[in-house]
Amino acid sequence: MNLEQLRKRRDELVQDNAWMDNLITEKEEELWELKVRGIAASELARSAMQSALRSAGIVESFYGPYNPSSEAQKGDL
Repeated sequence: MNLEQLRKRRDELVQDNAWMDNLITEKEEELWELKVRGIAASELARSAMQSALRSAGIVESFYGPYNPSSEAQKGDL
């Protein structure tokens, strides 16, 4: 290869490298967005499950499940 061909090849490789850098950056941004959406969906699902358990009267806390006595249940109605 002569000097001109080497320069041309170098320029092609520099352009390819720039294109690949842009592609990697784009894919990293997409991956980050998917991770954030996954975390948000997980938190929403956990919150919905806790809300459903509370609505059904099955309240779980740090101290364990909540089982109100029959007298306490009558007072709530």
